[in-house]
Amino acid sequence: MSWRKDHADSRRRWVGPLEKYDLIREGTIAVVVVLVIVIGLAALLGSPRMPAVSFHTWAKADARDFTNTTLTELTGTSESATYGPPYNTQTGQLQGLAWFSPQKWTQDWFGVLVPVDPPKDFVLKPLTSAAALDPELRQALDQWNAASAQQRAAWGKAALAVKPADYRIDGSTVTLPAGADVGPVPKLLSSMLAMAQSGTLTSQSIDASGDAYSTDNTKSELYMADGEYLDAIANKYLLQGEQWGVMNELGTWPGQPWLWFYSMWYNIPLWSSNGTDILAIVSALVVVLVFLFLPFIPGLRSLPRGLKLYRLIWRPYYRRYETRE
Repeated sequence: MSWRKDHADSRRRWVGPLEKYDLIREGTIAVVVVLVIVIGLAALLGSPRMPAVSFHTWAKADARDFTNTTLTELTGTSESATYGPPYNTQTGQLQGLAWFSPQKWTQDWFGVLVPVDPPKDFVLKPLTSAAALDPELRQALDQWNAASAQQRAAWGKAALAVKPADYRIDGSTVTLPAGADVGPVPKLLSSMLAMAQSGTLTSQSIDASGDAYSTDNTKSELYMADGEYLDAIANKYLLQGEQWGVMNELGTWPGQPWLWFYSMWYNIPLWSSNGTDILAIVSALVVVLVFLFLPFIPGLRSLPRGLKLYRLIWRPYYRRYETRE
């Protein structure tokens, strides 16, 4: 039976028996039942509320992680600095499935859509704004900016060779072990830590240093995500992809349950071992297309007629009139 015939049959005038149906009563019962279930589940499974993570809370809770992350941003070795499209031309997170690579296509056709330069945007710009009140910081910045790319790379390499556990942090003063030529790096890190701990380093100073207001927090969120502090919070509250994180929204319940068919791919062994977002996206897209074109897919479109679940839903009608197809 084709969909054209089904469509034609659906337009025929009904000549069989009619059954009275109180739509208001049934709708009211449905709303009340759903409301009771939602309130009950929210009380049992509601997620905790926690304050938003900021540079201030991060630097206070884990100064060592903040300092190490800032160093990777300054030296251009963080995940954000090496991510790739749409932030830069690197390839650290460039994903593709065989020939299918929207990230690469977008970059080839349109270039870098959301330019992010971590050394400049995350570290040097905020420090420049604070240097007017700190002559020592001004001198350190001048030394860094005046140095050649090779010299800055040498300072950064020497600083990165130091393990975070070996940082000496006294309040907001960062000291690296003696013996390595790290140039002005300790002063730059100390000033960033001081700004973060005092609350003067904000998302605004990272995302839109020259604007009065901004609702685009892309850069500051990338900065925080490069560290381990935000990742530890995500692990604790089951917000990682392999923890059904997209459905474990904090501060409310039940999150985004309509995205279960997307989140589940991160939790299926064959898919989770691959670990790429594009595989989950393509798999979820296939599911969406199947449902979208279900009326046109032979076999699948006939399942309701074969399973006859509608007879269970309308069993009083069929029991009374014994209608047969």
